[in-house]
Amino acid sequence: MIDQLEELLKTAVNQVFRTMLNSNIRSIPFNKDALTSDAHIAGSVGFIGTMTGVVYIYARAEFATRMTTTILGVPAQDIEGDEMVNDSIGELANMIVGGFKTTLVERGMSCVLTIPSIVRGSNFSIEATSSTTRRVLCFRCGETDTLVVEILIKPSE
Repeated sequence: MIDQLEELLKTAVNQVFRTMLNSNIRSIPFNKDALTSDAHIAGSVGFIGTMTGVVYIYARAEFATRMTTTILGVPAQDIEGDEMVNDSIGELANMIVGGFKTTLVERGMSCVLTIPSIVRGSNFSIEATSSTTRRVLCFRCGETDTLVVEILIKPSE
């Protein structure tokens, strides 16, 4: 089942990048170096229902800012502070998990989404509890930008 969910998540990521960023993104093998010590922004959205879990998207701060300029259609100099970037990354996470949720519901698995949240920093990691299944996906956008998507799932009781 987790392999099917992974494919659904890959599809959702591709659709959001095509629609919101007019960009193709391709799946690449995960390499722990994708989460360097550089400043990162992680957006997360949870889902609760037939399955319970959370999806995190991680991007280097510079990539997150470039995505924000594309989404908002503004030049980089108009991005002031962290709030606009935080909102954009939170919304990207929300759209990705929303697309994932839509497919789950179409397959008869009910669920609702949590509100997006943001974590900023360097050298941080999310750890799963022992009862949770974890998958980490990695995507390349352009020649150098990397998006890491992590899903943690626990079947509901």
